[in-house]
Amino acid sequence: MLRAANAAAMRLRLPPLILIFAVALCAGCRPQASTRSDGLEPCRLQGIEREILCGRIVAAENPDEPTGRTVDVHFAVVPAVARNARPDPVFVLAGGPGQAATRVAGAVMPVFGELNARRDIVFIDQRGTGQSNALDCPEASTSLAATLDPSQQLEQVQECLRGLKADTRQYATWIAVRDFDAVRRKLGAERINLWGASYGTRAALEYLRQFPQHVRTAVLDGVAPPDMALPAAFAVDADAALERLVKVCHADDDCRARYPDFAARIERLLTRADAGFEVTVPHPLSGGAQVLRVDRRLLGSLLRVPLYVPSLAAVLPFALAEAGGGDFAALVALSTAVGTRMTENFAVGMHFAVICAEDLPRVTAARRAEAAATRFGTHFVDLYAGACPAVATRPVPDAFYDIGRVDVPVLVLSGGLDPATPPRHGATVAERMGRARHVVAPNLGHGITGQSCAPRLVTRFIRDGDFGDLDFACLEQLPAARFFAPIESDAARGAR
Repeated sequence: MLRAANAAAMRLRLPPLILIFAVALCAGCRPQASTRSDGLEPCRLQGIEREILCGRIVAAENPDEPTGRTVDVHFAVVPAVARNARPDPVFVLAGGPGQAATRVAGAVMPVFGELNARRDIVFIDQRGTGQSNALDCPEASTSLAATLDPSQQLEQVQECLRGLKADTRQYATWIAVRDFDAVRRKLGAERINLWGASYGTRAALEYLRQFPQHVRTAVLDGVAPPDMALPAAFAVDADAALERLVKVCHADDDCRARYPDFAARIERLLTRADAGFEVTVPHPLSGGAQVLRVDRRLLGSLLRVPLYVPSLAAVLPFALAEAGGGDFAALVALSTAVGTRMTENFAVGMHFAVICAEDLPRVTAARRAEAAATRFGTHFVDLYAGACPAVATRPVPDAFYDIGRVDVPVLVLSGGLDPATPPRHGATVAERMGRARHVVAPNLGHGITGQSCAPRLVTRFIRDGDFGDLDFACLEQLPAARFFAPIESDAARGAR
C-alpha cells in the first residue's frame, strides 16, 4: 500500500489544503565543477546516479519591464548517453502547480531511460518553484489537525501569502512558459518534445499555443486544461470518482457482500459531519494519539485523497466501515499515506499565484451550483476564495483559454478512476486539438506514464514522432484493483 502511495506521489498532486496533485522526491542541483562554454555546470540530482548538467537563464520577473527585477530560472539536463544524440530533447513539465521538476527527476527518469539513450531529458524548475525563486510557505506544524483541517490550513496559507517577497502577478502559466522557451534557446534545440503531467499538461498546452513551431511531439498525462476552473472541478470530478467506486463495489460480489450499505454509509458519515464531532486517532507516523474535529470539509478531504490511487481507493469501503463504528485510524492513514511528503516539494505561494489568476475568476455561478450539488459541496471553492484576496494577480489573456488545432502529434492519457483529471477533460482537449489520440486506462487513477506498458508506449511515440501502429490495448485491459478484505476470525465471519 505504501509503495502505491509513493508511486502516486510521483504522479503529482497538491498539498494537504487542496490535495490535488502529489509530489515525490526532494532534490536540488549542486554544482560540482567548472562552468562549460555553454554555461552549464556538472551537478548531481538525488535519485540519479551519474553526473548531469545544471544551468539557469535570467528572466525579467515582469515581462512588461525587461529592465526591472529578474528571476533566475534553474534547470537540469540529463545528457543523452549515445554520442550521436538526437537534436530534440524531452522537456519534463511538473505538476501542482507548485512542483519543482528537478526534484522529481530521480523518480521519473526510469520512465525515460530508453529515450535518454539518444535524447537529453530536461527538467525546469518553473518560476516560483525549486531553485527558481520558490514562493514557499513554511510548514507550521506536523500535527494531523494542521495537516488535514482545512480551517487551520487556510489560516496558515493566508499568513504566508501576505508575506511573500515577490510580485505574484508574474507567476502565471502564460508568463512562465516563456522561460521554458528561453531554456530551449540556450540549449540550441530547434524543436523539443513535451511531457507534462497534471498541471504540467496545462503548461504544455500553453507552450504549444505560444511556440507551436518548436514542438515535435507532446504527451499530456492527466489533462488539466486551462478552462476547467479547478476549485469547482475538484468537487465535480471527485464526486464522480466516488460514485464510480460505489458502483464498482456493488458489482463486486465480495465487496457487495461485505459492505452492502457502502453508499448509505458515506451519506450517514457526511450527515454526521454536518454537525461536527471529535475523534481520537493515532498519528500514522509517530503513533501518538491526536484529536481531530471532523466536519464536512475535513471528511471530504479524507474521502477524496485515496481516490487518486486505485489500490488505496479499494481500501475505502473497509475504512468507512471502521469510521462508521468510530475508528477513523484507517481513513486518516489512507490520506496521510499520499500526503506525507507533499510539503517537501511544493511551493504553496506559486500554486495560489496560478490558481487565483487562472481558475478562480472562472468559477461562475453555474459552476458553483454544480459543485454545491455534489457530496463535496463548495468547500474547495470557498478555500480558494478565502486565500486568493492575499494574492496579487493580473488579467490572463483570453487566448490562454483557447485550445486550438495543432500540427504536431499529441498523445493524451487519462485514468478512468482519476478524481482530479478524469477522461472528460482529456477527451475535450484531444477533440479540440485535432491531431491527438486520447487513450483511457479504465482501471487506473491519476498518472499513467509510469505504469504497466505505458513507458514503452510513450517511448515509442516520442522516438517515432507519430502514433504509427502503437497498440494501447495493454492499458485498456489492465485489471481493477482488488477490494481490501481484512483477515477475520472464524467467529467474526460467522457473526457477519
